[in-house]
Amino acid sequence: MAKLKGAKKTAFLKRMALGRKKAKSAKISGPKKRKTAIKRRITAKVKRRTPVRKTMARRRTKTIVRRSKSVGRGIGSSLKTGIIGDVVKGIGAGSLITLVMSRVAPNSSITPIASTGAAFLSGGLIGGAANLILTGGLGQLGGMFGGTASAPQQEFGV
Repeated sequence: MAKLKGAKKTAFLKRMALGRKKAKSAKISGPKKRKTAIKRRITAKVKRRTPVRKTMARRRTKTIVRRSKSVGRGIGSSLKTGIIGDVVKGIGAGSLITLVMSRVAPNSSITPIASTGAAFLSGGLIGGAANLILTGGLGQLGGMFGGTASAPQQEFGV
């Protein structure tokens, strides 16, 4: 829109002022309008059909389908859930860290600690305990505190 200049601008501003003046006077002295009465709305009752009763045959088919789905899961999903899932996660993470540490720092003293830590982080308490038992128990962590991890050897004479 083009900008108004000169006489057109003054005429526009006069019209605006006049409109504001009329609006102000209408608010003060104008007749008050009453609100029209609103009719009370009545809620209409909706007819709903009665739910269909399921026969015994239909009920049985659903349980059969549910059973077949749970049976068809197989071994793969049972290794992912529950306690067995935690054990698998812990052993897997511990083995992976051991493999990486043997490549990065062979014969390192922190390898057993790192693998046990990874097992605890991924598989929780159960996964960490499973990894610890699988790799040789608490004896493997003996290198951390100084000393040997294995029990002293005894010789038997004949």
